[in-house]
Amino acid sequence: MEKEKAMKTEIKPPNVIDICKKANMSVEDVNAFLNLLKRSTEPFLKRISVIENGIMRYYTVERRGIGILKTEHGKFWQYSFAIDDRWEKYSVIVKAELDKNLLIPVFNSKDKLVLRTDSGCETGQVFGDLTCECHDQFHLALKTLEEIGEGMLINIPHQDGREMGLTFKLATLWIQDVLEINTVESATLLAPSGVIDIRTYSGVICILKFFGISKTCRINLVTNNPKKARVFAENGYTIADYTPIVIKPNKHTEAHLKAKQDYLGHKGLIKKGD
Repeated sequence: MEKEKAMKTEIKPPNVIDICKKANMSVEDVNAFLNLLKRSTEPFLKRISVIENGIMRYYTVERRGIGILKTEHGKFWQYSFAIDDRWEKYSVIVKAELDKNLLIPVFNSKDKLVLRTDSGCETGQVFGDLTCECHDQFHLALKTLEEIGEGMLINIPHQDGREMGLTFKLATLWIQDVLEINTVESATLLAPSGVIDIRTYSGVICILKFFGISKTCRINLVTNNPKKARVFAENGYTIADYTPIVIKPNKHTEAHLKAKQDYLGHKGLIKKGD
């Protein structure tokens, strides 16, 4: 117990007057900002109904926090959400102004929203596996939002491996390396039923509704997978356009991209001349 106490380090907070001078803000403004931040860390819940595959369900949607990301592509807001579906955690990256309560993004365009849904990918996005283009797709999506000036990216980390799970995905990567087959072939070897993508997108609709995105707002979906559009139509949203998120293939990814295009219905991943 004494050892545990000794390891604790107490640091006094910085002097408020010094902070005010550095930020060129009044004491009242700094205190108001800090109070607002404290409120932003308090859970805020809504119950939201979504239809997917013809079934309506109510979800508890909890906004847990918000902060600023400074990336190589620009500055964004990041919201942390929890939803009581099978995926649980959602990180929402937003390029927009915020309302005064830090709850709702305020987009300049009220009738069109640029939106990217992004499944988690530990092997590619985090550890840099060369057979995966997810890392480059993620950064291209952020770059696209910055260039457009506003929009939203919803990352669903627990959807790794098209939601077959990281254990399944790691096994497919091993198969690909030893047998020299593509991502679809390796997945179907482990899932003989042929079902290798069990992702759902009700949580995406939950977040749109949480933010008060009107059904009259037409969605520009940043994706190569048109199958993602189905859940939007079921909930009254219109996909007005698709923005491709295409990464030039290399010797490690070409076979996998071609398989996604040929067997999973993804569009434009392999172009003539690539």
